[in-house]
Amino acid sequence: MAQNQFTCRWAALSLSNIASVFLPDLLLPGNLLCPSNMSSSQSNKIPNAESVTVYHSWEEMLEKGDFDVVYISTPHPLHYAHVQKALQCKRNVLVEKPATMNRAQFTQLCKLAKEGDVVLMEAMWTRYLPATLYFQHELLPRIGDVKRVYAEFSFPIVSPDLSHESRFLNKAAGAGSLLDQGVYALTWADLALNGLASSPDKTQTEVVHAHSMPVPGVSGDVDDINTVILNKVKIKESGSKQQEAVAIVTTSMTLPGSSKPAFYQRLQATKAAPAVRIEATKASVSIPFPPIRPQELHVQWYDEEHLDENGMETEEVVKMPVEKGWGIWYQADVIAERVARRKGCSQGMGEVIGEEESGRVIGWMDRAREMAGIVYDAALEEV
Repeated sequence: MAQNQFTCRWAALSLSNIASVFLPDLLLPGNLLCPSNMSSSQSNKIPNAESVTVYHSWEEMLEKGDFDVVYISTPHPLHYAHVQKALQCKRNVLVEKPATMNRAQFTQLCKLAKEGDVVLMEAMWTRYLPATLYFQHELLPRIGDVKRVYAEFSFPIVSPDLSHESRFLNKAAGAGSLLDQGVYALTWADLALNGLASSPDKTQTEVVHAHSMPVPGVSGDVDDINTVILNKVKIKESGSKQQEAVAIVTTSMTLPGSSKPAFYQRLQATKAAPAVRIEATKASVSIPFPPIRPQELHVQWYDEEHLDENGMETEEVVKMPVEKGWGIWYQADVIAERVARRKGCSQGMGEVIGEEESGRVIGWMDRAREMAGIVYDAALEEV
C-alpha cells in the first residue's frame, strides 16, 4: 500500500536483540512512535530517537499510546501476558516467535484477538521473504509430491564465556534451542509438507520422535542438540492412514562453527551443507544457511521434462535477494496492510494472520518437548 495512503505507526514493547534489527527495518516503510521498558542505553538503539515518545511503563503505553500496531519482543515466557494485555486494550499485535510457550496459550490469544476485533500475528518473518514466497507459490506446486525434508538450523549462539543468566541459558527466560531455533526449522518443514494452498486430500502431520541433549555445564537441562521427526499421512475415507512424507528437523545452539565472531556474523557464516533440503518426486530444493533469511533456492530437476540429453538431472539457481535492510520489514507490511484495510470500520471480528500455520508449529513443539523430556516451570505454561 502506498505510503501516502497509510503510514503504519508502531510501538515497541521492549528492545530485544531482534528488535534492534527489526526497528531500523521498520522505519523504512513505517513510523516508530513509542517504545516501552527500556534503559537509556537501549534507547540509543532507536533511529531518530529524539522524535520517539518513550514510556517507562508498558501498561501505560498500551493504554494511552497513539499507534496502530505494537511489536512485542520480550522473552517468550512473557509473550502470553503482554499480548493478552495488548489485546484487552484493543491493540493490533505483532509478537515475536514463538508467539507463546504452548498451543493452549496461543489458542486463547487467538480467541481474544477475534473477540476484540483486532489483528494478531506471529512474527515468523521468514515466511514473508521473497525466496520463501517463491518456493511456496511457484516451486512447490511444480516439484511433485514432497517425500522427504531435512530442515536444520544450528549455529553457536552459546559461547563458553556467555553468562548463565543470559536468556539463551536461563530456563526461567524460556532458554532452549527447540523454542529459539526449532521454530524456524519446523516452519520450513511446515512450508514443505503443508505449504500448498489447497489439497483435495485430508492429511495430518504429527511428531513421531524427538530427542534432546542439554547444553553441557549448564544447570537446568537447557536443551541444545535436538532431533525431531515428523510424519505426514493421508487419511483415507475408511479412517486408515497412508504414509506420505517424513521430515527430519535438527537444531543446536553450540555447534557447528566458531563462537568468536559477533552474533550476527555467526548467523550469516557460510556453511558447507544446505540448511534445508526438500526432496519431491520431480525435483529437490536446497536452501543455503541461514534458513531464516533465504536468498537463493537451488533446484535439481529429475523429471522427464527437465533431464538433459544424457538423461541426467539439470540444475537451476533462483536468486531472490532481500531488497533492503535485514528483510524483517516484509512481515511488517503484511500486518500493516491488514490494519489499513480494517481501519475506520469495525469488522465485527478480529483476525489472526497465519493462525493455522503458527498453531501447527507450536503444537509440534509441544509434542516434541513432551517426547524429549524438555520441561519448563509450570507457571510459564499457564493459560
